[in-house]
Amino acid sequence: MPNRILLLVACFAYALFGGAPRLAAMAQTQVVPAHALGTDDKAAFAIHFSGETRANLDTCGCPANPSGGLHRRVTMAQSFRSTFKETPLLELSVGSIFNDQGVLLSPPFKDVLVQNDFALRGYSAYPFDAVNLTYQDLRALQSYFKNDKAKRAAADFPILKAYLSANATPAANEKTHIALPRFVVKEVKSPRFPKGGKLRIGITGVCEQAPSEGTGYVWRDPATALKEVLPELKKQAEVIVVLAYLPLDQAKALAAELEGIDVMIVGHMQPSLLALENVGGAALVVNNYETKALGELRAYFADDGKRSYGSRFILLDASIPSEPNALKIVKEAKSAVEEARRSMVQAAP
Repeated sequence: MPNRILLLVACFAYALFGGAPRLAAMAQTQVVPAHALGTDDKAAFAIHFSGETRANLDTCGCPANPSGGLHRRVTMAQSFRSTFKETPLLELSVGSIFNDQGVLLSPPFKDVLVQNDFALRGYSAYPFDAVNLTYQDLRALQSYFKNDKAKRAAADFPILKAYLSANATPAANEKTHIALPRFVVKEVKSPRFPKGGKLRIGITGVCEQAPSEGTGYVWRDPATALKEVLPELKKQAEVIVVLAYLPLDQAKALAAELEGIDVMIVGHMQPSLLALENVGGAALVVNNYETKALGELRAYFADDGKRSYGSRFILLDASIPSEPNALKIVKEAKSAVEEARRSMVQAAP
């Protein structure tokens, strides 16, 4: 009996002390709900699309069901890649991920500057494969694109290297800012591709024309810009994706008019299309404003090489675990922005 008691005490002590780290590690294991992750449906490649977060790294703050957030988007991307190893994933943003409110004033709004600084940190720690330059992002980031700062800024903040635009060009009479890439080509690999296991995906983007004073750039007509870029992309890529920050009717008109667009992802503070639409030869989807729900587009190859697409939205609510390091940045950002706003109130006359 004494030996049995000693054995029980030893087992209890191990569970309480020696086993505690293991139990804690198990408790921290992140499990994405099956309905959110989806199934392996033999997709050839996938795109997670998001944007229009205006430098808010946290959830939307909605009282009933706070959704969104960098920490949950990162979890979804990591879980997808670890689960569906034969389906390469690209993360694309329609843009408007920085806050332009008062940034061109003198002095600019302190809380917005702090918010944008943390957005630079967060998006650089977890960057996109490509980001469409919108007028909001240009106003917030134009100083980083100046000729004498761009190289160092891109080294410090990798998210800046992800920006592209087919229709934002440096103002000819100023020549103070760099020319951003008009497109990028991403090569992905999968045994599900019909030829050689490789696929080149070309990505470009356009934004509606907007006032650009003080930014060092001008906005060209989106249709004209795409007509110039698409032929070049066709020579370099098998799949062409257009990120379009445009009113939906204008985006649909371009998709119907221009040949060669395979996928168009639209954002413009408008309700999401709950289902993918085929417009012209393009599969067209609309971003969920503020990315309370993450967009996911999957591509499929038939035996004859023809492609088809499907899409869905993944609600980034409390059922999606938070990536710990991303969550740390989110919390630091929230605290710093709140402090900046308190100091603004105290300094007010």
